[in-house]
Amino acid sequence: MRIAPKLVSAALALALVLTGCTQEPEPEPTQTPTQTATATPTQTPEPEPEPVYEIAPLTGVSYLEGENPYISLPAVSAKIDNSGPGRPQLALNDADIVYVTRVEIGLTRLLPVWHSVMPEAIGPVRSVRPVDAAIAHPYDGVFVYSGGQAPFKNAAKATGLVMSDEDTEMNNDTYYRESTRSAPWNLYFEAQKLQELYKDSQPAPEAHFVFADIPTAVSEGIAVQGLAVDYPQMLSSWELGTASYPWAVGEQTAWLRTQDNRVHLQLDGEQVAAKNVVVMEVVHDLSFVDPKYGAIPKAKLENNEGIAHVFSDGYYIQASWSKGESAEGIRLFTEAGEELTLAIGNTWVEMMDIPRSKMTIEQLDNG
Repeated sequence: MRIAPKLVSAALALALVLTGCTQEPEPEPTQTPTQTATATPTQTPEPEPEPVYEIAPLTGVSYLEGENPYISLPAVSAKIDNSGPGRPQLALNDADIVYVTRVEIGLTRLLPVWHSVMPEAIGPVRSVRPVDAAIAHPYDGVFVYSGGQAPFKNAAKATGLVMSDEDTEMNNDTYYRESTRSAPWNLYFEAQKLQELYKDSQPAPEAHFVFADIPTAVSEGIAVQGLAVDYPQMLSSWELGTASYPWAVGEQTAWLRTQDNRVHLQLDGEQVAAKNVVVMEVVHDLSFVDPKYGAIPKAKLENNEGIAHVFSDGYYIQASWSKGESAEGIRLFTEAGEELTLAIGNTWVEMMDIPRSKMTIEQLDNG
């Protein structure tokens, strides 16, 4: 939330000049000189300094300088389970950005990026997939995962990110198994500890999306009530509503998530919510075939572009996305070629694999 700087005005003081009196002469005249009081100069108070703000690069939220301890620290990305046994997850609403990615058998997994809000614990953590390197690379920082195929792990290692799993963190006491969950859906990690551990070796992330008080969808798009992305084996739906955020006073307009026709809840009972939902139409490479699970999809992001559907603050606009090399972030543009702005706040990115997945939009009912 942006807070208008306070203006301090100083009142001007008036100088007071005091004048003495002249005495009448005695019979034997003696002149007494006129006495004049000298005014004491007044000092104008120093104006109070203007407040300085820091902008969270992945949400556009403004914080007073020194108010948010995480902004100068590295981001933490993680591969999070999204199947029935893996829900409810921890701390999804704390993530600055969450990517929904296709995996085998038509299911999806999540790759959230936490930075400006860092929860104590996150999970459940699952194995790396082929698209993860291209998603996490632009944010630098720490990438959390739990095992995976050698080619996928090697691709992630090549990015230069800190690769963090149970083996690498064996001596750091940052991972634990949750006794109330069954394996493999019981692995969690302590995010604040990881962020602090690697603050000297990894930089803070840079902005890739652009944010504004009035996003492009609001100024140029149309009002809508909701949307849904129908993956081969999973339905992701978003309905217009309101939600509370740690960086805002009162409730904000938000998109509320439902998965497979059930309200998508966090472990704390809160419904998953986003200020922005971006649906990217992405062609997927199915050439890697696992003997047990079959083809493992990989979204073709690098040096590619496509159609994007952007939903912000109850409005929708069709746009386009593009991405260069692995280290470059995804950028959004209007159909006129201008950079598109999102609403200030968190963003979910649904990577819809075309032509296997489809999107529907629910128009606003004006009665």
